[in-house]
Amino acid sequence: MKSWTTPAACAVALGLLGGCSVATPGTTRHLGAVDYASAFASAREVMSEHFSIASADADSGLIESRPKKINAEAERLLGGQSPARQVARIQINRRNGGVAAHASVAVQREGSGVFRTWRSPGENYDEVPNETPAQAAAATTPEQNEAWRTEKYDHALERQMLEQVYQYLHPGEE
Repeated sequence: MKSWTTPAACAVALGLLGGCSVATPGTTRHLGAVDYASAFASAREVMSEHFSIASADADSGLIESRPKKINAEAERLLGGQSPARQVARIQINRRNGGVAAHASVAVQREGSGVFRTWRSPGENYDEVPNETPAQAAAATTPEQNEAWRTEKYDHALERQMLEQVYQYLHPGEE
């Protein structure tokens, strides 16, 4: 009976110590043995060609974009189409004596209209409504009432951006 408890306890302990390795959505490209500052500057330049930059931190290597509205394909057959946007990030890292870049471009849909139509759990339909629309969203801006959900990632744009960063660092190479 005791023969299986020790290996099982060790397996649980290793699992807790190691944690879970969750893949970050996006695309990674090794840029070679290049200067970190040059790689960061190139990535910032590429990001500014495609998006408006919200933040760029050279110490952490993270460049984030402001949301960019896009015209995405219809998500449903009937009814209106909810607004769509792209949000991009490029992360520059030192890796194995070189530099790597990780890009992710999330395609998001706004879903706050769905949330506003939900009734509260205790509400019963036999009574007169006792809450006005202003009370439901009182003292908030439209931006605060938005609820964006990530629908997918634009891997083609991620690869294109990383290829541009690579070409800036290695001009003339294919």
